[in-house]
Formats: sequence, structure tokens, C-alpha cells
Amino acid sequence: MYGALELYSRSVSPKLFGNECSFEESAYVVVGAPFDSTATGVPGQRFAPQRIREVSVELETFLPDLQIDVERLAVNDAGDLPVLTSVEALIDILGGVAREVLSSGKGLIMLGGDHFSSFPVLVEAAGNVDELGVLVFDAHLDLRDEYPVKCRYSHATVFRRLIEQTKNVYIAYYKPRGWSSEEYEFMRQSPRKLAVLNTREEVESWVKEHRTVYVSIDIDALDPAYAPGTGTPEPIGLAPRELVDSLRAAVLGSEKLLGIDVVEVNPLVDVNNLTSRVAAKILLEALAAMYEARKIGACTRTSKHFLNG
Repeated sequence: MYGALELYSRSVSPKLFGNECSFEESAYVVVGAPFDSTATGVPGQRFAPQRIREVSVELETFLPDLQIDVERLAVNDAGDLPVLTSVEALIDILGGVAREVLSSGKGLIMLGGDHFSSFPVLVEAAGNVDELGVLVFDAHLDLRDEYPVKCRYSHATVFRRLIEQTKNVYIAYYKPRGWSSEEYEFMRQSPRKLAVLNTREEVESWVKEHRTVYVSIDIDALDPAYAPGTGTPEPIGLAPRELVDSLRAAVLGSEKLLGIDVVEVNPLVDVNNLTSRVAAKILLEALAAMYEARKIGACTRTSKHFLNG
């Protein structure tokens, strides 16, 4: 590892799913972004990367249908960035790390953080391709111009800023349910750039059209019964199985998957780590689909754990 990743990331224990694959052998790199400075609900999302890792090693990771153990996949957990307290630091540091990972030909798995953590990653992802499709699982659209008043950089404005800063990004939301009139009007005026999807089949069609895809998962897409630990819970949400089925459709149907993030998990308001657990399980299912789609393979040379195993 060189450059921004080596400079800013710090090793963590445990690693996601206990995976010990080296950076050089990996197809995807995990980076934690402990950032919650733009959260407008209850802050605490900065604690999520470590908590998600802690519960991930409590999950069973062997997949009998595919005959693979997720902890053996070619995923390198590069650790966490320092706690970032300003938007400027987030864009500079996380943006630099994302640029380095993506330019090396690897994909990125980002553990947020509030949803603005996705912004620098998506800007860098868009800079690597001719066209980028961003599939968003979120209760909200995050398309406000300002939120709160006079604040242009927050977790509620992330995709508005992304649309403004890039010309080659197309965004689709899966079953959003928390709309403002401002966001509705903005979407109505941008039919080519913004879409709403309501079925797995629509997801399959959309990712095939856009080919190179990044998936952003705000945990509040789930009903609060499944994911109570988030700063802005929205009732009447998705069940985990529906989210995972549509996520699998995106992974299997896309030509290239540049990355995935999970954001807005807040351990400080969670119940028995339910939200962190479902976030980890979603990532496990995503990795399984990536393996099935041949977007990732097994790591051939890793730690002593694998050499003995």
C-alpha cells in the first residue's frame, strides 16, 4: 500500500468477517470512514465502522450453495481513517484514498459514517469511468439544496451536490419513502439523471443499461423494526430480504461494480447491535453475490489463519 491509504488508514481488529487478505491480492478494499459531522439527527455514525466489524466476526460466513467462505474472499480490510470532523477533511482524505484504491483497479467497500461520507467516493468513482450508475437504497432522496438552512454540505444534500459536480452520474433510488416537495420538483426536472425503481426487475434492467455501478446503502432504507440504530429512522420501510434480493440483482446484473457503501448506522441508539448486525449481513450477502458473479475470487495467499486452514 502506498500514498493516501498508507498515510491515513490505521489497522483495526477485528477485520471485516475476519478476512486477512493482503492489499496486493485483493479485488476489493474495505475502508472505514468514521464521520458524522453533517448528521442532522442523532450523531454517532462515526462509531459504526468498528461496531460493524465486531459483529461481522460473530456471523457464520460459509455459503454451502457456493462452496465458499466469505472470510476467504479477496477482500483487504485496510482499516479506518482518522475521525474526520470537517467536510473539507473528508473530501481531501477519503477522496484521496478512494482515488488511490480505484486507480489501482480495485473496488472499494466503504463503511460510514453519515451519508455525506459517500460524496468523495462517488466523485472519484465518476472520475474513473465514462458513465456511472449509482443505485441508492435510502428512505430519503438526499437531494435538498440546503439542510439545515444555509448548510449546503450535509447528509441530506449529498446527491444534489454529486449531480452538480459531475456530468456522467445517473442515480436510481429503490423505493424511497421520505420525500420533500423540493426534492420531488428537482427529480421531476431531471428525468434523465434521476429515477425511482420499485421492483427487482426494474433494478436488473437499470444496471444493465448503466453497466458500471456503485451501490450506496443507507441503513434507514430498512424499516426501523429491523434497523432501529440510525439517526433518521423512517417508518414503513423495507425488510432486509427485499433489500438483499434487489442488491443481488444489481451485483449480478452489472457489468462492473466499482464499490459498495453502508452508511448511517448509529451504534449509540441501536438495540442489541441489531442494526450493525443487519449491516454486516447485507455486506456478507453482497460479497456472496460478487463471488457468484465472478467479480471477486478467493484469496490465494493470506495470513497464517488461512495457511493452516
